[in-house]
Amino acid sequence: MHSPIMSSENSRDPARFRLLVAIASHGEKNLGYLREVIAAYKKMPIEVDIVVFSNAPKDLPGIKVIVGLPSKNPWSLPFGHKQFFADNLDRYDFFIYSEDDMHVTEDHIQAFLKVTPHLEEDEIAGFLRYEIRPSGEWSLPEVHGAFHWKPHSVKNRGPYTVAEFSNEHAGFYMLANAQLRQCIASGGFLRGPCEGRYGMPETAATDPYANCGFRKVIGISHLEDFLIHHMPNRYVSQFGLSLDLVKQQISVLEKILNGSHPATVLCPTESKLDHAKWSKNYYEKPSIELLDTIPLSSERVLSIGCGSGGVEIQLAHRGSRVTALPLDSVVGAEIAAAGVNVIYGSLDECFQQLGDQKFDCILVSNLLHILTDPDRTLEAALRLIERDGILVLQGINFDNLSILMKRILGKGDFKKLRAFEESGIHVNSVRRIQSLVGEKLKIRKLLWLDRINTPFDGLIPRFSKRFFSQRWLLQAENVRA
Repeated sequence: MHSPIMSSENSRDPARFRLLVAIASHGEKNLGYLREVIAAYKKMPIEVDIVVFSNAPKDLPGIKVIVGLPSKNPWSLPFGHKQFFADNLDRYDFFIYSEDDMHVTEDHIQAFLKVTPHLEEDEIAGFLRYEIRPSGEWSLPEVHGAFHWKPHSVKNRGPYTVAEFSNEHAGFYMLANAQLRQCIASGGFLRGPCEGRYGMPETAATDPYANCGFRKVIGISHLEDFLIHHMPNRYVSQFGLSLDLVKQQISVLEKILNGSHPATVLCPTESKLDHAKWSKNYYEKPSIELLDTIPLSSERVLSIGCGSGGVEIQLAHRGSRVTALPLDSVVGAEIAAAGVNVIYGSLDECFQQLGDQKFDCILVSNLLHILTDPDRTLEAALRLIERDGILVLQGINFDNLSILMKRILGKGDFKKLRAFEESGIHVNSVRRIQSLVGEKLKIRKLLWLDRINTPFDGLIPRFSKRFFSQRWLLQAENVRA
């Protein structure tokens, strides 16, 4: 059933509706951007009221500035707008929350107005941020880490194609009056400052989707209409995927919609910890240590749980015939186009399709800890290793002293690590994995990676490596007769 929220004439005509914009602005760093943002709203042919929420007074002529933090935590500032929205529910047709460096234009508001009548009642039109690299190329910072398109979410909505992206944060949201009323009625909107899957500022900006019963959908058929410039371009050198590569992913979603490409997910990839800590990274870059652990002589390589294919594509360029079980069928299409043989499906379905094939090398990187049944997956992988073949495993070092101490003390979210049901994480020690693998294979290498320098380095090298490294890398050989 389509949403009735745009049924009133005022809601369709920007010159006749009333818009309330709340902007969170902490400190003076973004004051220049803030003034640009305010100027852009003032130019719109819309009856718009702008309120800035700040930790300290700001000189913004003609703009209402509300000073104060919702809690002692300075990151709680973005929660300040919520009660203000509720108090003004009867005065406005639309509501916008924004960070102070988001360059919103009338075109963005028009895009929201046009797509919303075609959406389902539990869908809200959302936006993504873009930044501009020094080369002029656009980069989407939300596309990083564990975040990805949901293959089964792509749908037609009138003249639009929409899909869900797992990162709901964009430093901005827009709601129609009826949507805000539903958010408030859900009980999830007016909660106090908190964090969970996201940090505190991101939680405040995503609650309508993440905590109030709605889903954020992106109009991928009109993608540029739903991209907002994050003016500082802060993350271009840190993370984010280029717009061209995102468009390639969207072309795969369109193929899923028309039935010419499968919609599959290999396994859960996110933990239940705060900030989704230790979730599987879809965009892992190959390390020299990992590539060196895979013998050049490995003609047939199987990669279980690959993302965008940084390692797999390099192995293919090295001359290996690589077969990959991708995390989902969207990222899988990218590596298939690069010449990697891709098998789509769940873990069980993929192992069934592999049958009794044998491989010279099997790679499982940073995945075992997030699986529901890692031992079963490891056993299935071991059956596929050729005689004299190699198994390469990489994972999180849960023997790290910092992690161990926080677990023992039950500090913060680390207490959830006592149970997979609470954390979505299996805390497999390296010794346990060595023991499981060592029952059938010969351990050849164990490397400790991302080690923090400590006073123990020169005194107790083995102690230092095991307890102060972030990750481990294991190589084992099938030497059975």
